[in-house]
Amino acid sequence: MTITWLDDVEESLRATDPATRAAAVTALTAAVRAGDAPRGAGDTLAWALADEDGDVRGRAADALRRLPELYIGEDGIGALRLAAARGRDRLVRDTAAELLTILSRGAGELYAQGLQDDEPQVRIQAVLGLVALGAVPEVADAADDPSREVRVAVAEGLARLSGPAALTALEHLLGDHDPVVRMAALDAAAELGVPGPLEGRVVTSTAHASWQVRRRAVRALGRARADVAVQPLVRALGDRIVDVRRAAVRALEQWAADRPEVVTALTESLTDPDPGVRTQVRWALA
Repeated sequence: MTITWLDDVEESLRATDPATRAAAVTALTAAVRAGDAPRGAGDTLAWALADEDGDVRGRAADALRRLPELYIGEDGIGALRLAAARGRDRLVRDTAAELLTILSRGAGELYAQGLQDDEPQVRIQAVLGLVALGAVPEVADAADDPSREVRVAVAEGLARLSGPAALTALEHLLGDHDPVVRMAALDAAAELGVPGPLEGRVVTSTAHASWQVRRRAVRALGRARADVAVQPLVRALGDRIVDVRRAAVRALEQWAADRPEVVTALTESLTDPDPGVRTQVRWALA
């Protein structure tokens, strides 16, 4: 079986016949050893660890173990994480965990060095790499970077991470002096469902001088617990900026059926000077 292009391999790996998929893994492994494989070969082998057939998984695991110099990108790292956590057999789980350790050690050191580069774009790429590796402490350290763009990348990355260190860094960014960074942090907090340690900062942001920040904070509160969100959202119904008031109505709508104070506040907003707000209120109360 001769496979020249990665697309051909990936097509064969989608075949219904396990023998065809196994042959594709073998052919790709041979191409890697010969130096003829395309750059995405490592990612493809990593995803083959999730194959339904044990022989295919075994060949992929063997190839990944025997080819330590194989490049594995962010997509492949995602496949390894999945395999380490929910692999179909122990060989797959152990192989994925071992590779992740090796990659984290080597690439983590490289990316951490990148955080010291003079160019913000290099530091941004370093942050993205560290996020892909799940290197929470290193990503958190970049929350004080002098570049706004880097801090935005950190905020966006923290939305994909977990643990106390990640939340502490995100809480710090929620108080950033730059509104753009603060908005990115609010979006990240919303993606995480506004965990307890972030609630206070999100609520505080509803009174920020920038209306864009206030609107983002109101949107984030729509993902928070009702006991935390309702009162600041009710206050936001009186914001001088119509976009903030509209966001508050949308956020409060989910509690209109079972929170009397929400019904009262929305009913009062039926007199809002903006016709769009009044229409949204009527929909929320319907």
